Amino acid sequence: MKTTPWEVNSKNVSDQYIAGFLDGDGSIIAAIEKRPDRRRFPYRVRLKINFTQHVRHKNMLILIQETLGKVGSVRYIPTHNLSELVIQKREDVKGILERLLPYLILKQRQARIMLSMIDIFNQGIVNVRSSLSDKDFEKLFAMANELRNLNSGAGGKKSYEIINPVTTQS
Repeated sequence: MKTTPWEVNSKNVSDQYIAGFLDGDGSIIAAIEKRPDRRRFPYRVRLKINFTQHVRHKNMLILIQETLGKVGSVRYIPTHNLSELVIQKREDVKGILERLLPYLILKQRQARIMLSMIDIFNQGIVNVRSSLSDKDFEKLFAMANELRNLNSGAGGKKSYEIINPVTTQS
């Protein structure tokens, strides 16, 4: 693998380094996605961790990916000349946040919120389908909005309100 210009190799990439990378060039995201096909809850909360770099430093993201246990996927965003490592699998997100939490500075609160959200999701899983209660869904939704407000790029994003599918007419 071709190294980055400053000759970073796997021996130099520690949990502390990755936590600093996440604090600086990463994101802890709770995306709220509209799901009109769902009757019970019209929105879905997706949790993910992103590490972003200019495309010329893509190898750094691959090195982080390998250090974290080959989780997630590295993508190329041609419109912005960026590469990003995206980790969405809840078990992977949980393991990474637990691993990096002692070293996070700027995003420690976001990490704690996301770990709490994962606990709520895990308590509501029965077989393959989610059996979240309305109360748990409302909690998740509020936590997702809190997380979005803590992220610096969330300034102009749409705010979501919970819609009761029973009382709200289409």
